[in-house]
Amino acid sequence: MAGIIPIASLETDFETEIPSVMHPYANQYSFIQKAALECATVGCKTIWIVANDDVAPIIRKNVGDYVFDPVWAFRNLSKFHNQLRREVPIYYVPIHPKDRERRDSNGWAALHGVAMSRWVTSKISKWLVADKYYITFPMSAYDFNALREHRRSIIDKEKNFYLTYNGKSVKDNLPLPFTMFYKDYQKCKVDVNRKTTRTFSNFGTFSEIDKAEKLPLDERWSARKFDFSEVYQEVGDKNAIKVEAEWFYNTSIWDEYCAYLGERGRTMRRPTKFLTRTHKHDKIAYNQSTIEGEE
Repeated sequence: MAGIIPIASLETDFETEIPSVMHPYANQYSFIQKAALECATVGCKTIWIVANDDVAPIIRKNVGDYVFDPVWAFRNLSKFHNQLRREVPIYYVPIHPKDRERRDSNGWAALHGVAMSRWVTSKISKWLVADKYYITFPMSAYDFNALREHRRSIIDKEKNFYLTYNGKSVKDNLPLPFTMFYKDYQKCKVDVNRKTTRTFSNFGTFSEIDKAEKLPLDERWSARKFDFSEVYQEVGDKNAIKVEAEWFYNTSIWDEYCAYLGERGRTMRRPTKFLTRTHKHDKIAYNQSTIEGEE
């Protein structure tokens, strides 16, 4: 299972200079760090953060190149138990240029993450391609630690998983995590391309180009304004596993973010520093002058 964290085209009513996902979810613990650790907690083997080049560098500096799977981080099974720790690598991918200002809603960003995850891993080995995708939205607050006991259900290879609140899920336009299979991605992609407007109206084939009329600017490419319920309409929910969250705040809205921070007993605490600190791989050490001298 691969974890997908869509950040591109994320809309909030925050008026701050820093990206909204960098705001504190807990003391010294940002929303994007929470989302990455959540993916590792539910059993993702890789994490794909969909962020454009304007915010990707600062996010990578905060999150790093990998996180540890919390389930395997502290198991004292042997004398060298630190060698049993499982790293979950993090990859950063931007929205494709052809989709920008056309289909690049926040919901589409997750679909693009699925496509890039499958394309990149298939180039390495077919055994690395994910069977399932866990999509989580960073700007939402709930007790994600409670998902650990549902880890087996989330990884299930036959049924999708939805986190709900008051019986509503991402299909009701709430930014709550869910899973999809690749066949769900294909259906969603076709559905979005079918429903969206384009530059021209009444344009079916190339022979009809003379009859086509340009749409007004605000009516072109309506897919860039699609909400979650429209983008994920085709995700399968038959016999899906649904888990009800005890509490939930849509923290992309400033008032709900303030309510979350002011709610005593619900504000999350920062996990151990070992799990939340920035992990980066060491660069290969070399001396440029030495290499040039050898040549």
